[in-house]
Amino acid sequence: MSDDPEDSEMQDSGEIDPGKPIAALAGFEHDTSSDLVVRIRHTIQLRTTVGQLTSFSVSAPLVVLSELWLILSNQLDPIGTQKDDSHEGTTS
Repeated sequence: MSDDPEDSEMQDSGEIDPGKPIAALAGFEHDTSSDLVVRIRHTIQLRTTVGQLTSFSVSAPLVVLSELWLILSNQLDPIGTQKDDSHEGTTS
């Protein structure tokens, strides 16, 4: 016999019989209005748009600053295809 709570929860969920629905609560059921669905959809779209604009307004300046930093660092320490002094007299 084990006192493992996982085993008891699995056994309990399999043995529970929900029975018949309560008749008194069936009278509270209402159809959702189309206006409610439209308002919920509008709210979700508005929050998504605000979230995307916030993310963009934070990340865009950081990207611009990092690119400017890279340009500045490349100007101070250029890495290019300049001729190397050690290979002046040799040909390939």
